[in-house]
Amino acid sequence: MSGEPPVHWVDTPEALPTVAAACAQAPWLALDVEANGLHAYRERCCLIQLYAGSAIFVIDPLALRREDLAPLRPAFADRQRCKWLHGGELDVALLRRDCDLPLAGVFDSQQAAALLGWEATGYGAVVERLLGIRLEKAYAHYDWACRPLDPGALRYAVEDVRYLPLVGQRLRELVIAADLLEETEIACQAVEASTRREGFEPGGFWRVPGARALPKDRLPVLAALWAWRDRVARELDKPPGRLLNNQLLIALSRQPIYTWAQLKQLGIKGWLLASHGEDLLACLRRAREEPPPLPPPPQHREVAPEEERRERRLKDWRQAEAKRRGVSLQAVLPAKALEHLKRYGAGDLASVPQLGAKRIALYGDKLRTLAE
Repeated sequence: MSGEPPVHWVDTPEALPTVAAACAQAPWLALDVEANGLHAYRERCCLIQLYAGSAIFVIDPLALRREDLAPLRPAFADRQRCKWLHGGELDVALLRRDCDLPLAGVFDSQQAAALLGWEATGYGAVVERLLGIRLEKAYAHYDWACRPLDPGALRYAVEDVRYLPLVGQRLRELVIAADLLEETEIACQAVEASTRREGFEPGGFWRVPGARALPKDRLPVLAALWAWRDRVARELDKPPGRLLNNQLLIALSRQPIYTWAQLKQLGIKGWLLASHGEDLLACLRRAREEPPPLPPPPQHREVAPEEERRERRLKDWRQAEAKRRGVSLQAVLPAKALEHLKRYGAGDLASVPQLGAKRIALYGDKLRTLAE
């Protein structure tokens, strides 16, 4: 970890065996992924920063095929070789989906910081707290699919893994000292299982804030706009929310819209009006004149009174116990474990997700009482 590790740009299949050899010899790997979710309809893994042993490799998956990355799979899937990540849910999901590189042996330093009860758990905040180094934030919204990369963006990407092993090692020491290692390992296993929701959901408009407050005769307009936005976003390869945000969807649905002037008044972007304004007005007209059939709203499970009482008892106890121990709520009882106990009780604690043997030993009797 002493000195500045050399940085190697990797964008050819011929370079991957060298990277794989470095991974095979390294006791740990530090990983980060840059994606273009702020700029594309379907985000992609655009950059893989890999710190392996004494060198940093910046891999360009846009220039490579999935099969080209196959030499990395053994080291990435080796559970005995620690993988340092920070806030790794997206990284894990995109590496699996786009690169066929599942990860095992993850230690997520953001999960560790959260379990320790730290309020600021972003990578920059954690690096500054542990190492006294302030990282640049100028490229947080950069389009990582651009080539060639801006030199400053490349430096920014490298910084995301340069300090990650030291941060991870120190946080691991802190969770061990706080007797939170098993809890952290359980949280990191959940990170390893992360996936991304795929595909368009015709009924997704029901989740738009304000949808259920619309008059019934305006809901078909919202449903039509929801589908129109997705179609145009796919055509333009832009995130749907960059075309029309959810507030605009509701505003367009709430009142009859007939003219460009009304669209402009609501704040529709000029470039979108220029290219798709007539199409948007036609969509609104069709929704008024021939309302599309509505997908049924999501059916929320009815919560029984005894479940509500269990949840209240569990939350009250968790709050008090976290305060007593000086740890986070998740360290005492993860949200998924609480939800399971609320619904099913504590008859089989071994089956409760993300609970673990240590929490069962510490709190088993108490949980059985609270969740009866």
